[in-house]
Amino acid sequence: MDLITYLSKKTINIINKLKIIELFDLNDYIYVENLIKKYRKKKDKEIKITEIEIRQLVENGLLIFWSEIIKCIIVLTIAKCLGIFWQTFLIMNIFSALRALAGGVHFNTFNKCFIAMIFFFLSLGYLSSQIHMNFLTINIVYALSMIFAYKFAPNERPDKTDKDYKNGNKRKMLVMMFIYICLLIVSMLYYYNTLITNAITIGVLLEMVTVTPWGIKFFKWLDDIEVSK
Repeated sequence: MDLITYLSKKTINIINKLKIIELFDLNDYIYVENLIKKYRKKKDKEIKITEIEIRQLVENGLLIFWSEIIKCIIVLTIAKCLGIFWQTFLIMNIFSALRALAGGVHFNTFNKCFIAMIFFFLSLGYLSSQIHMNFLTINIVYALSMIFAYKFAPNERPDKTDKDYKNGNKRKMLVMMFIYICLLIVSMLYYYNTLITNAITIGVLLEMVTVTPWGIKFFKWLDDIEVSK
């Protein structure tokens, strides 16, 4: 975390030096103000947004940005050493892209999230390099994923607002469309590249499991396991 904090502070110093925040126009401030109000308690929503809060939002965003970058670099470096770089890379990207639409369960701490990334992405990357899913199995996986998407996606965090839930049906359709496109790609590449078809399929299934009640219960159980800081 020290490296992440260092990189975040360096980045915010560059932003301050270039006076990027000061270049915001009225529409930019309205957008940021609405973003901050969105996650405020109901009784605090009318309190005026200060520049300090806007800068704090930028700093928090940078912390998340650098933590995700470093986690990905470490996981992919290990994957490269194990000879499963492309499998792991594809699973991570399919999972992340679908997660942006479908949501899913979160871990409470950086360490737990990081450990889960290493374990699941590397183990599934290795699995995808060792198995050959027949076309029937692939279709079953995508059928289940579609069912999970229809019944449970998008899975939002408790702090989401009413506006987020009103967009739920639109996002559900986008999730199902994404899964269908993945199925088309897998179908076209099935006889040519097992590595890609396995990785895409596993990435889709992993993400869709995280939006189901059973997946949430399982990951919450993992989240309750004590991890030394």
